[in-house]
Amino acid sequence: MDRRYQVFVSSTFLDLKDERAAIVTALLQMDAFPAGMELFPAADDDAWTLIERVIAASDYYLLVVGGKYGSVDPGSQISYTEKEYDLAVSLKKPVMAFLHGAPEKIEFGKSEENESIRAKLAAFRTKVERKKHVKYWTTPDDLAGKVALSYASFRQQYPAAGWVRGDVQTSAEALGELNELRKQLEALEERLAAARTGPPPGTDRLSQGDDTVKFDLRGSTKVRTPTVAYEWLEMTTNVHDESSWDDILSTVGPALLDEASQDEIAKRLNAWFTRYYAARVRQEVRKRVKDERGEEVTSTRNTKVELSDDDFGTVLIQLRALGLITRSERKRSVHDRGTYWTLTPYGDVQLTTLRAISRDPLAERAADANEEGDEADQEES
Repeated sequence: MDRRYQVFVSSTFLDLKDERAAIVTALLQMDAFPAGMELFPAADDDAWTLIERVIAASDYYLLVVGGKYGSVDPGSQISYTEKEYDLAVSLKKPVMAFLHGAPEKIEFGKSEENESIRAKLAAFRTKVERKKHVKYWTTPDDLAGKVALSYASFRQQYPAAGWVRGDVQTSAEALGELNELRKQLEALEERLAAARTGPPPGTDRLSQGDDTVKFDLRGSTKVRTPTVAYEWLEMTTNVHDESSWDDILSTVGPALLDEASQDEIAKRLNAWFTRYYAARVRQEVRKRVKDERGEEVTSTRNTKVELSDDDFGTVLIQLRALGLITRSERKRSVHDRGTYWTLTPYGDVQLTTLRAISRDPLAERAADANEEGDEADQEES
């Protein structure tokens, strides 16, 4: 397949204009894409961010060192050319390095005058020579020829991803890639479905299902007695309860099919406890009034049974830990400070299993008998 490769050309600019032009021409003749800062349009990104992105996207890195060290980054105090080289090495890009073979013969205007800068340039040359196999050049034409030879050799020694025209890619390869992506998507969807309709990892060690949990409930009711005939006296008592987690989910679950506020969930639980324990609360209060006041209760009203805040928090945490409920992500008014909960897909499955009405076993057996009779009639006929 016809692939083309991107080559990042790194060097100082003003002193190596002719050399860079010769390199670009050589690379274009070999169907490569040269990339260098002089080729880029203006961009919103700062220059170094753009350089990093282009080097990372390039297949090969080409360094040319002449008589100039180049502009120095104020932060690191090394030239941008050396920074580009260090980045390419850190990204493990194949590096083609070309150093001027006779730096002492470079004309005065194209070489460094400052002694300290010349020392940095010499140190940079030494670093490249020690780490990479370099080639030396003296003229633009000499450099272009050596670049062409090195580039051809690098493509063989260091195969890269390159670029392929969209209309050149073979149908078979495209179909193969699509098929592989389809398989990966199906596998991910299966894992996602399993995660949604199954319990979270580690929940097997948690209390759940038919397991029971003990609650200390607070019961209250208002009473009247013969001596308190025209006002209501509020009496309280404690009720101890054991409920299963399935019972709790069956109670609050229908309100969570869409979503419910935390207060609504608490009210639903308290109403459930009241329905089951109101008679016991009234009975115990009557006994208490009899014991403490020596008189009978003539009437009662407003009987309530409530879960403590701590126990209600435990219920929410346990249902959440079991993967049955989660916080609702629906957007609300900034003035709504309430906390809202909803069933997870797994919680929905569990609630449906608990609350859906099964067929009557007797009716089911009768239907099976009718089917067997129909089959027998067909065999006789």
